Amino acid sequence: MSTTPAAPPRKLNRRGVAAREKLLSTAVEMLGTGKPEAVSINLVAREAGLSWGSVQNLFTDSDGFWSAVVGRIHTGTPDLWPAPESDTIAGRITEVAELYRRVLASPYAVAVDTIRMGLPRPRQVLALTHPLTAEALDRLENDWAQEFVNFFDGVRDQAPDEQRFLEVAWALPIALHGLQSHLNNGAAVDADAVYRTLVISMTAYLGG
Repeated sequence: MSTTPAAPPRKLNRRGVAAREKLLSTAVEMLGTGKPEAVSINLVAREAGLSWGSVQNLFTDSDGFWSAVVGRIHTGTPDLWPAPESDTIAGRITEVAELYRRVLASPYAVAVDTIRMGLPRPRQVLALTHPLTAEALDRLENDWAQEFVNFFDGVRDQAPDEQRFLEVAWALPIALHGLQSHLNNGAAVDADAVYRTLVISMTAYLGG
């Protein structure tokens, strides 16, 4: 799936294309470290060897820039969804839960989290201050949820209510993200036990 980031205000020459690519790749790399200061256009521009004026020329404003960064994360994410192996809902939910655990630790997911935390919140506020960026995040998240649903092609008829797949598509990564945040905050918890409970609970929910 792909997003449609804001178009540059004018047709770019070769130097402009190279500068745009440098800014976007630098931003994604910095955001992937999870450091809050990465959500700074001035810092990204400096690291890329460019200036805020270059950002304005290429992206118009901060909304144009961050929406393009989200678009780059979206289109640049490698194929995270291998072909499923199991032919049961229980097997698929186990596979996809393991997949999400890896994805949430990837620089791509960390970059998205860093943007979410560094820009205005909640999403309704972001939609007012950075409408293009909010739309880009919506597209990315909706596409990831749809990929989750698609992962269950061939076994969805085993569930009593197909709507539940979309519900779990949102609930599972949120729950796993919350577990990871809990651990990062120093909580003493048996992460594997919590993880197993999540998988068992959501398998039961999907299976009826």
